[in-house]
Amino acid sequence: MNVVKEKGLLHLSGVTADKITELLAQRHKDDVFVSQCKNGETWGARDLLKLDAWVLLKTYSPFTTIGYEIKVSRQDFEHDNKWNGYLDLCHQFYFVCPAGLIREIDLPSQIGLIWVSNTGKLYTKRKALRTEPNLEHQFRLLVYILMSRAKIDVKDNNDISRLEFLKQEVIKANERKELAYFVKGHVRDIYNKVQNIEITLSNREYQVKQFTERLSKLGIIWDYNSNNWIDIHKVESEIDLLKQRIDWRTLDIIKSLGKNLIDIASIIESYRK
Repeated sequence: MNVVKEKGLLHLSGVTADKITELLAQRHKDDVFVSQCKNGETWGARDLLKLDAWVLLKTYSPFTTIGYEIKVSRQDFEHDNKWNGYLDLCHQFYFVCPAGLIREIDLPSQIGLIWVSNTGKLYTKRKALRTEPNLEHQFRLLVYILMSRAKIDVKDNNDISRLEFLKQEVIKANERKELAYFVKGHVRDIYNKVQNIEITLSNREYQVKQFTERLSKLGIIWDYNSNNWIDIHKVESEIDLLKQRIDWRTLDIIKSLGKNLIDIASIIESYRK
């Protein structure tokens, strides 16, 4: 292995991601080791992540999971904006890289760092602090491992039936979750449309109220019960008087306002039905 300089940092070259994965698998040969571990089902996932390696230690004291992100390029490390999401999937999280590629100062204090030495061995530069993962996110990851990556040795048909039943139940649960996303969005759209209609109706009712109040000052009163003008003959006589007082252009505007009032009242009545 040669020492190279990348962006001012000295580190070992010739160490591949596959080699690091192999070394991690050897370190955890007695644990549950999953490489390229996703955090849930591939289809329909909105926040799909993939850890380079995920480990479940075979111990209950305490129950511990570890996430590993492998980096063999400084540029890859600096442009990685997903790794913070991995913290919800494990109790401890480590970056693993050729010696010198990533420094302790480059990482938050709770993140662990493992270097690959020039002899091809893993060296823990800084131990990761234990944090509590998001239980829902970790459950999705465990379901993915069980359904997509686990090899289960069954002894009889009853075991097969129980496993198949569990698998189908998980599939149905995922389908219900996707349906819930769809229904929630559809209901939200309908609610917004109803709200817009209510706002429009409220504005129109206010305009009608203002309009009828102005007409009432002229003795022109609209009767909502009969859907007509009160004392239509009086209205006609008032219009005749207006003809004598108001020019034709203004009179046409008043007629148009009356027609608009009828149209608005019809629209409001149809909405209420």
